[in-house]
Amino acid sequence: MSAIEQALLAVLTVDGGDCTTAHGHIARAQQRSRMTARRERQVVEIAALVVAGDRERAAGLALEHLVEFPDDAQLLGELLDAPHRP
Repeated sequence: MSAIEQALLAVLTVDGGDCTTAHGHIARAQQRSRMTARRERQVVEIAALVVAGDRERAAGLALEHLVEFPDDAQLLGELLDAPHRP
């Protein structure tokens, strides 16, 4: 599983209410992304912010990311638009 796939899984898991497992997924995603391209590291960081509950900051970082990587719009939409628990 790639770092981005692991990050998506983390977001889905936290949105399902399992914060402990989500934090494990995001930690693995961050570990896997250390040796990858900056694009992948940024996507994982955005997901980490979502898992941490900082969706506003995640959205801001996503806007910056899209300037350089416009093809990631759908991926970032999946990260940011996932239903979340208040």
